[in-house]
Amino acid sequence: MELKQLLTPWNWFKKEEEQSLSVQHKNSINTVDHPLGQLHRDLDKLFDNFFQGFPLSPFRKENGSSWGGLILPQVDIGEDKKQYTITVEVPGVAEKDIDLTLADGTLMIRGEKRYEQEDRDKQYHRIERSYGSFQRMLSLPTDADENTIDAKFKHGVLTITIAKDPNSKPPVRKIMIT
Repeated sequence: MELKQLLTPWNWFKKEEEQSLSVQHKNSINTVDHPLGQLHRDLDKLFDNFFQGFPLSPFRKENGSSWGGLILPQVDIGEDKKQYTITVEVPGVAEKDIDLTLADGTLMIRGEKRYEQEDRDKQYHRIERSYGSFQRMLSLPTDADENTIDAKFKHGVLTITIAKDPNSKPPVRKIMIT
């Protein structure tokens, strides 16, 4: 078991990681020992680094937080005894451009940050802000009450609260040794 899994009580990004791995797997040479495998990985890294400087490139990564051409907004996840709280940074995005769906224990946060050119005659020297579609997939813990989810949007931050189900099974139980 990986150290990351030992230190994290629940993998909120399980589905997202599975989808990311499947995208990477489809785009890579499958065998580690293949002579072209390392060359393929090196070329991928070279292109990733090259396109980093192009603002509207689908390959551009924002602080290493992108895959498959999608922007991955920053997410904070916390909990207390009664609920989980998820905050998602989506500056410059209108509330109407955010879509939340829940299916099979997976909360999908999707949207788009639109590029609106105000002055067509203006020449830009540098554009660092990211534009385009974004997506986050969160795998809900087993004690999350899927019927009690609330979402609020204020100042570019989406806050989602999910109540805990008091009737769910405890995640840890003591096993007697005989």
